[in-house]
Amino acid sequence: MIETLANTWQTKEGFEMLFKQHYEPLCSFVFGMVKDYDTSEEIVQELFVNFWEKRNEISDDISIRAYLYRAARNKVLNQIKHIKIKEDFKIFNQEEMSDTEQNISNPAETSELQRMIAQALNKLPPERKKIFLMSREEGLKYKEIADELNISIKTVENQMGKALSTLRTELSDYLPAIIIVISVGIK
Repeated sequence: MIETLANTWQTKEGFEMLFKQHYEPLCSFVFGMVKDYDTSEEIVQELFVNFWEKRNEISDDISIRAYLYRAARNKVLNQIKHIKIKEDFKIFNQEEMSDTEQNISNPAETSELQRMIAQALNKLPPERKKIFLMSREEGLKYKEIADELNISIKTVENQMGKALSTLRTELSDYLPAIIIVISVGIK
């Protein structure tokens, strides 16, 4: 019906008619592929938003129905590809963390890691190192450190930021292992 009237879908009223005519059938079509009604509705709604935004670029002589179903299929395939990439990354990340956990379970490697941390800490200027150790080893809050050293809280914050930046740079190859060591509580 609406496809026989050229350009009517480019007006607000024509678009509303198009939406009402095709929304449910498109949701059913997408549901057949994704097996989740909420996801189906999200995909079809996004499809119509994109269609409205590009309405002036769409040729008048195409079959709107075919265009919508092809676009819906492509959106589903893109979503499936995106989910697959996320799952692959999650699996890769889990494998990396597992490898790192296995590596640090070796006492020699843990000792090596502790040595690398100590070396990186020793590269800090004395006052910065002192502030860092007061925060991390003694568990003091920035205000407590500032009061004890008779410096401003801003100075403590700046020194901690610089210390962390230096340590991140020095220990970039060991960051996954350090995170696990800290979370497991190995010192």
